[in-house]
Amino acid sequence: MLNKTAITFVLAVSLMISSLPLAAQTETLVALPDNVPGLLLKTNTAYVAKDYLTFRKALERLHKMRPNNSEYMYQLVVAHALLDEKQQAYDLMLRMQQQGLAYDFSRSDSTQNIKNTEVFDYVNDLMKSAADPMGISETVFTLADSVVWPETIAWDESRQRFLVGTVTEGSILAVDKDGQLTELLKANQENGMWAVLDILVDQTRNRLWVSSAAMPVFSGFDPVDKGRSALFEFNLETLQLIHRYPVPVDGRPHVLGSMAQSPNGDVFIVDRALPIIYAKPAGEQKLKAVMATRDMISMRGITMQPDGSVMYVADREMGIMVIDINTGRVAKLAVPTTLNLGGIDGLYLWNNHLIVIQNGIKPQRVMRLQLDATGTQVAAVAPLAVAQPEFDFPSFGTVRGEDLYYFANSQSTLGEAQKKAVKVLRTPINSSNNLAPPDMQGYPKQKPESIEARPKSIEKKP
Repeated sequence: MLNKTAITFVLAVSLMISSLPLAAQTETLVALPDNVPGLLLKTNTAYVAKDYLTFRKALERLHKMRPNNSEYMYQLVVAHALLDEKQQAYDLMLRMQQQGLAYDFSRSDSTQNIKNTEVFDYVNDLMKSAADPMGISETVFTLADSVVWPETIAWDESRQRFLVGTVTEGSILAVDKDGQLTELLKANQENGMWAVLDILVDQTRNRLWVSSAAMPVFSGFDPVDKGRSALFEFNLETLQLIHRYPVPVDGRPHVLGSMAQSPNGDVFIVDRALPIIYAKPAGEQKLKAVMATRDMISMRGITMQPDGSVMYVADREMGIMVIDINTGRVAKLAVPTTLNLGGIDGLYLWNNHLIVIQNGIKPQRVMRLQLDATGTQVAAVAPLAVAQPEFDFPSFGTVRGEDLYYFANSQSTLGEAQKKAVKVLRTPINSSNNLAPPDMQGYPKQKPESIEARPKSIEKKP
C-alpha cells in the first residue's frame, strides 16, 4: 500500500470519490476528458483497485502534460517500483537527481522492489543530500506581526525604503532597514482598491502602479465585487490616485498579479485566474488583453529585457514563456534537461540572467539562469540559495543592485493559528555554486550492473 507521502497529490480527488463504490468511480471516470483532473481521478481509482499498470500509464500522461511537476515524477517512480520496473524507475530517479530534486525513496514501502541495489542507494543518497542547505541568504528584517499576508515588495529610491503590499488589508507599507513601518496607502472606498497583489515603482515618471483584486481573503471583501480586478495609478510622491483601470467585464473572474514595464512606459500585467496578459499602454486610458494562451495555466512572475524587446512569464506548472514583443511570437524558454522550472512565483531579470524563486518544488530554492545572446535559451544554471532554514514557501522579491530581496516565508498556505511573521532575506545574485556533481551524467555507463539492478552482496546494517 502507498504511504502517506505517495498519495499526497491525489488527496483532493480522493475526497471527491472515496465514498463511491469502485464501479461507480469507474463510471464517473468514463465521462471525464483526458485532462489533469480526469487523469488524477483515473490514477486514484487505479491505485484503489491495485491496477498498477493503469496507475503508471496515467502518471506517464500526467508527467508528459506537466513535466515540471516533481510530485508527478515522484509518483511515477513509485508506480514503476510497484510494477517491478527497475530500469525505468532508476532512469527517472537519475533524471530527478540531475535536476537537483530532493526526495528519499527509501522511506516508502511501495518502492521495495527497487531497493537494495548499488544504483538505488547511490542515486537516492544524492537526492537526500539535495535537501541540505546551499548558497547564501541573510535576514534583512522581519515584518511586524501586524503585517498580514504580504505579497509583494519593491524598492522605492525616492523614499529610500522598501514598499510592501498586503493581501488581507490591501495596504502599502514603507519599510526601513530596521523593519520600521509607515503606512502609505490602504484600500478604502475613496481609492476603490482591494487586496494588493503587486506594486511597481516608476521613478522616472513619478508613478506608483498597484495591481489589486477583490478576493475573499481581503478584509473588506464584498461578495458583489467577487472576480473584479483593476490596475491603479498613483502619483509616487503625493500618493494621489490618478486613475483606475478595471479589467473589462466579461463574466469571468480575474486576479491581476505581477507587473513589468517597458522603457516607453507600457505596463504589462499577468492574470493569475486566467491565462491572459493585459497591458496598459502609455498614453491610453484602458486596459486591453494583449495575449491569451492555453499553454499557460497558472501565471505568476513577469519581467522584460531592458530594451523592452522580449518579455518572460513564469507559470507554476509549465515553466517560462518567452514573448517577442515586436513580432508577437511566443515560445517556451529552452532549458537543459537537468533544469526543472516547476513552482515558480518570483521572476526577475539581472544582466541577461533570469532569477527565479521556486516554492512548488523540493527543495525550495532561488536559481540564476544565464540566457544566451538571443534571450530565448538557458546557457548555464547556478543555485543561489537552496533549502535555507528560513525557507517556508519563499515567494516574491525585488532586485536592487546585485542583490535579491525576497520573502522567506508566506502566510498564504497557513491557517490563522500557524501564521508566522514574514522575514525578508537578501541573497547576492553574483554568487555561484554547482548544481550537481558532473560525474552523475556518466554514472549509468560506469555502473551497468547496478542499472540492471544487481542486488548488493553485502546487506546494509540496521
